[in-house]
Amino acid sequence: MIRTKKELRFYIQEDRKRNGQDRGQIRYLMSLMAGSEQAHAFKYLKCLRHEEYHLNNRGFLHKLLATYFRIHLGRMGLRYSISIRPNICGYGLKIMHLSGGGILINCNRIGNYCSVNSGTLIGNVGSTENRPVIGDYVAFGPGAKAFGKITIGDNVFVAPNAVVTKDVASNCVVAGIPAKLLKETKLEDNIVYQKYKK
Repeated sequence: MIRTKKELRFYIQEDRKRNGQDRGQIRYLMSLMAGSEQAHAFKYLKCLRHEEYHLNNRGFLHKLLATYFRIHLGRMGLRYSISIRPNICGYGLKIMHLSGGGILINCNRIGNYCSVNSGTLIGNVGSTENRPVIGDYVAFGPGAKAFGKITIGDNVFVAPNAVVTKDVASNCVVAGIPAKLLKETKLEDNIVYQKYKK
């Protein structure tokens, strides 16, 4: 959770790098005007991080700004077909594509350096308590879905159009409806892990 300005800057910096926008403000603005998916994805995430920061702090000004960013985020969400609940996504979240289907993330937690694609749906079954918990370095292919009170471990790739309804162990690829183990992997071989490990 983002509570300090230092944490806010860190989350935004990691999201910026993961979405390919760490090239200077002018190039970022030009990418926005040119209609770059990654630039608009980062714009959404930046607004989300500001809402999280103000939600997690007390005071009238924080409450006012949290309301402003919630409204702004809601308007952007309708435009881009994205809905992500605040305070559930770790830093370094990457939105691969905006076009081709909406993105809904409504889980208890999604870890650091994860990525989602168009058509990704992560949500509850029945009550709001029955939501997934997702580890670090998890990637969802286009149209991938995860539902219910399940746990997806670290370094997992959910193949396109797979539907995850049961727990998934770390370091593997799952595919199918319902999703089943396709093959095992190693965290050390994960390209994102190699690039961003702390």
